[in-house]
Amino acid sequence: MTIATVGYGDMTPITVGGRIFAGVTMLLGIAMFAVPAGILATGFASEIRRRDFVVTWNSVAKVPLFAGLDAAGIASIARLLKPQIAPAHYAIVRRGEPATAMFFIMAGEVEVDVQPHPVRLRSGQFFGEIALLRDTQRTATVTALSEVQLLSLEASDFRSLMEQYPDIKERVAKVAEGRTKPPEPPRST
Repeated sequence: MTIATVGYGDMTPITVGGRIFAGVTMLLGIAMFAVPAGILATGFASEIRRRDFVVTWNSVAKVPLFAGLDAAGIASIARLLKPQIAPAHYAIVRRGEPATAMFFIMAGEVEVDVQPHPVRLRSGQFFGEIALLRDTQRTATVTALSEVQLLSLEASDFRSLMEQYPDIKERVAKVAEGRTKPPEPPRST
């Protein structure tokens, strides 16, 4: 009644022009409330989805890099990781930027812009470690191909983790070396 501005029938338009004006006024009144309500509802739903993605012991335990750690080790690492959600087509890191964190992919897919062919990474894989290991700027741009749920590990926490767990440092270094090694030229026979 209030949104349509028709009241409880105590006043009604009688003329054709009055009825048209009342009809347009009703539609505008409803649109003025319905459109913003829809936008707000979408925003709330998105925020709830983000809030539901939290770092848990189970999510950290699923990361292959941390396989073999005991419960206390996984719990200490879980406290260091921060959840992030990147929308599709968003550049998570850019070549030449300072390295502030490394990222673990929990869901979704990213593309690493390396030459000669871009590389796709999926759930369970990580990126951003090369610049942190070498203490340099980013060596590639990484773009989300779909909405991606990430766990980020800040640079200072990365260094502490590498000191605390030398076997993890060795695995990270091995992956980084494999990613930076130039492809072997084809052998001629």
